[in-house]
Amino acid sequence: MMGYGFGFGMFGMIINFLLIVGVIYLVIRWVRGEGTNRHIESTPERILDERFARGEISEDEYFRMRSILRD
Repeated sequence: MMGYGFGFGMFGMIINFLLIVGVIYLVIRWVRGEGTNRHIESTPERILDERFARGEISEDEYFRMRSILRD
């Protein structure tokens, strides 16, 4: 009756090991900021694309502004 893994024997040891490794992995991702809330850089071209997609500017304005940004 003196085993490891909270009474589940070898299976319990494996589960405990995987649980500890999983927690360490999640903590490392959280510390590095690699979670679901990633920061997307707002470049001028991306902002222009978003404005065009929302219908705030016309197609002519979009292409004119895009050519200005690329020059």
